[in-house]
Amino acid sequence: MLQLLNEIRAAVTFPSPPAIALQIIDMAADPDLDAARLSRVIGKDPALAAKVLRVANSPLYSKRRKSENLRQALVVLGLNGTVTLVLSFSLLGTYREIEGSGIDYVSYWRRAILNAAAARVFGNVGSKADVDTIFLSALLQELAVLAIDRVRPNFYAQLGVGATHADIIAYEHARLGTDHAALGAALLAHWKLPEAVCKAIEFSHAPGGADPGTPAGVGARCLALGSSCVEMLLAFQSPTQIEELAVRAHELLGLAPEVLAGALSGLISEIPEIERLFELPLLSAEASGGVLDQARELLTIRNLQAYQQVVALRESALTLQARTDALEDQRRYDPLTGVFNRGYLETFLQREFDAARAGGWPLSVVFADIDRFKQVNDTHGHAAGDVVLAATAKLMQSVVRDTDYIARYGGEEFVIVLPGLPTEGAIVLCERLMAHLREASHAAGAASITVTVSLGLATHAAAAPFQGVPELIAAADECAYAAKRGGRDRLVVHAFPRSAHRIACPPGPLNT
Repeated sequence: MLQLLNEIRAAVTFPSPPAIALQIIDMAADPDLDAARLSRVIGKDPALAAKVLRVANSPLYSKRRKSENLRQALVVLGLNGTVTLVLSFSLLGTYREIEGSGIDYVSYWRRAILNAAAARVFGNVGSKADVDTIFLSALLQELAVLAIDRVRPNFYAQLGVGATHADIIAYEHARLGTDHAALGAALLAHWKLPEAVCKAIEFSHAPGGADPGTPAGVGARCLALGSSCVEMLLAFQSPTQIEELAVRAHELLGLAPEVLAGALSGLISEIPEIERLFELPLLSAEASGGVLDQARELLTIRNLQAYQQVVALRESALTLQARTDALEDQRRYDPLTGVFNRGYLETFLQREFDAARAGGWPLSVVFADIDRFKQVNDTHGHAAGDVVLAATAKLMQSVVRDTDYIARYGGEEFVIVLPGLPTEGAIVLCERLMAHLREASHAAGAASITVTVSLGLATHAAAAPFQGVPELIAAADECAYAAKRGGRDRLVVHAFPRSAHRIACPPGPLNT
């Protein structure tokens, strides 16, 4: 993710926030900010000031007195509300000017504004939340989608027109190893937007990971529910969707069906004014009418029997999903060591190889073979051998980075995949691994066992490319075999294209 984030920061095609937005961000961090100072800054941009005044006098704030000037509008909206509105309008104005290559920008902004409106409504009914911050968070929730589209043209084009939000997230994880929520949160934090905004966005795809008692936790749940609501609004097809939304509303914010029904009615009633403020059509009359009909049906549920049936179905689905996840873990992981198995190695290594070739960054692969492992089994038994295998895998996990992969290749052999790490960095990691193994002692019954490892390293790089994954693995394997022949407990590094350059490592204590 760091490399992609740096690409976005450096991209001239994806601008930083406008000057007034940066000034407002700095002011927002000032605990002594006052209305007069904020009013003077906003007043320097007449178009922006007019929009703030229009919002203050809109039906969204209809219960408050009419504002004749910007200072009165600030009183109506409050300092925090004004700050978030100014940021919303200024950022929106900047990024709506960008032309897309792989996404429909009109659809993108329609969804973003609906997200913001829905999340704000749920923040109002679900808790004593800072709805202005939630509105801004939801509006910027998918900003990284625009950024990715700028630095990776046509990245989203392969998704097709009917892709859901879940489809987009899965696609990003498969291709980037992250998603737009994590990337967007990091980008906004770099721009120094409020922490509550960044954290709400960061956890919006997995709100359960945020503390529900914090502003970020509440915001993430409102964003997640708003996203589900917008998914329904933009693709309203069956009555079951409203029931599924009711279950999600209860899970995330504890909303009863009748509360959700009222929130949806309120949202639909606000949409014409929001369309006017942001000068963009958001929802068809047919979709609005369909949602209102379903909301009225929710209001007729008195004994909640139908609702409880949906909850039971969802719980059954979650149980089934848990079982599916367990089976998926069995398919991916080696049961003894807990690292990936050989079958899944082929999947993620091919993915990383393709990404390295497309992105022009290095990919290092280490083939690790535990020395004299047969002797361990013969001397201490296979149970002791299993202890050594599991302990060695755990030690490997403690040495590698979070972005690296470890897989058990077979028997006492492991493969370590190091995305983005050139040969020099991989050598340092290998030497650290060998040193840790020499110092480690594994208890197996009354015996204390120390093992070493022979390592083979091969790196795919722009200056020394491999044709494919099989050739890369074979080169690392050949180097590990050379390390075995050369005396064990050492690293041999592949020298492109055919020979191997040996790096001798000081021998450590070996099993005898």
